[in-house]
Amino acid sequence: MSFAAYLAKYYIGRKGFSAGTVPEAAALAQACDIVLTRSDGVTLQIICIVDREANPQKAFGLSREALQQIGEQCLKYTGKVSGTQMPVTFQIMEIAAGPATEQDRARLAALRRTSAFAKVQPTSWRLDTAAGAVWTNAPLGGLFMGRRALQKLMREPRLADADLRQPEVALARERFPLLTIAMLAVLAAVFVCELVFGIGPWSGLLAPGIPTLVALGGLNRTLALESGEWQRIFSAALLHADVVHLALNGLCLYLAGAALESFVGRRWFFALFVIGAVCGGLMSLAINPPSVVSVGASGAIMGLLAAAFVCSFRYPSGALRMQIQMAMLQVLIPSLIPLAVSRTGQHIDFAGHLGGALSGAIAGLAMLKTWRPESTRPAFLPVAAALSIAGALAFAFSLWPPLRDHQSYTLDTLLIPNAQLPKSREEAREKAGDLLARYPRDPRARLYQAHSLIDARDLPGAERELRTGLAEQELLRAKFKPEFEATLRGMLALVLVDQNRRDEARAAAQPTCGITAPGFGPMRELLFKVQLCER
Repeated sequence: MSFAAYLAKYYIGRKGFSAGTVPEAAALAQACDIVLTRSDGVTLQIICIVDREANPQKAFGLSREALQQIGEQCLKYTGKVSGTQMPVTFQIMEIAAGPATEQDRARLAALRRTSAFAKVQPTSWRLDTAAGAVWTNAPLGGLFMGRRALQKLMREPRLADADLRQPEVALARERFPLLTIAMLAVLAAVFVCELVFGIGPWSGLLAPGIPTLVALGGLNRTLALESGEWQRIFSAALLHADVVHLALNGLCLYLAGAALESFVGRRWFFALFVIGAVCGGLMSLAINPPSVVSVGASGAIMGLLAAAFVCSFRYPSGALRMQIQMAMLQVLIPSLIPLAVSRTGQHIDFAGHLGGALSGAIAGLAMLKTWRPESTRPAFLPVAAALSIAGALAFAFSLWPPLRDHQSYTLDTLLIPNAQLPKSREEAREKAGDLLARYPRDPRARLYQAHSLIDARDLPGAERELRTGLAEQELLRAKFKPEFEATLRGMLALVLVDQNRRDEARAAAQPTCGITAPGFGPMRELLFKVQLCER
């Protein structure tokens, strides 16, 4: 048997090609010895083999222009991905027991595509069976188009006919994606919590604002790296920026679950979700600016989609495999374009998508390589179970800090942001009214206004502001050091002294007399000076 015939058996048995071709490409049968075709409803691949071992004088005689015309007529057999027509590909193979001449290489080199986006994509190959060498005009020397496999076929002992056939693989029975539905329910429930327990105004219709996302566990580099809040990698994967974000992620999760949950089993399915969430979060921390607050299950879902794409190669070559791959790619490709969509500071980031997709592809490849043909499930199920349990515990634990600190974050929204705090007494006097109007519950705003009123000799007004500030006991206890409350009390005592209400002033100052904090020193000395405190 010539190597050309052996190669044809290999492509038919292992790669899913069929002998012959479509009527529009009948001219190829006249130009070569063997024609093979593979069509899956989306792509059309045609291999033309010229057996120069049997007939050294024969050569492929069609020009690139002729291939172009044939390919254009065959485009009706290809499908579309994201609205783009898929190309027709030709592989022209001449097989001989010796090296190609310069004339052969020049003739074959002309059979190349006009551009990377051409609808007809021809490549030419010259196989030297004596040396086991391959020459091709394919991109990157045919590295990703089977060059090494061809060299291996020529150099190693030939396989028996039975071994040339694709091995039968065991496939799990399809079942209802129960875990996927449960995960969708959890994401929906968490989003309801975002709306019910939100902090501050919404940023849009059914769109929690940044304070809510931060309080409930949104991922931020400063909080994760500097404050050690690493649990945000998990909590952020449960949050969503708005109802549209949730709906899109929910649709993608269902698509991934329908393709993957039954195929790899629930243990590996959830383990892949955990891996994608962690790697997506880490990539987000590594690439995004420190100010970004990132939320969403996108990274984890991209991991599932990438794993589903890779694992689909376990299916026999054909329409089912291509259908799964095209469905995954239609989501993956747009998601991996650097969109980094921002909405009022909220960030749905490309970095998280990329990290999740890379981790999912690597995990899927490892599963595929270790998956035994006779098994309906990937290997290392105990590892998958351990990852799933650890991930579930991590997600559950990540919800505790938001529950514990929710009230603290709520109080933060009542305070003047650090960036807006006055830098001097003069600036405080100028901004006092505006700060008080915007942050009426911040005791510091009351203190600034009291200083301004004292300067204007409005002592009753200053007394009113100081007493109102002191009434915010929850804020004073939770957000300020004791010496700040003591400063308010000391100021109130001095204002009362100026109004000739010494007994009230002494009562107001009494709780501060024992405070020795450095920041309270000047006020304490002043209280001693006016004899409101005793040494």
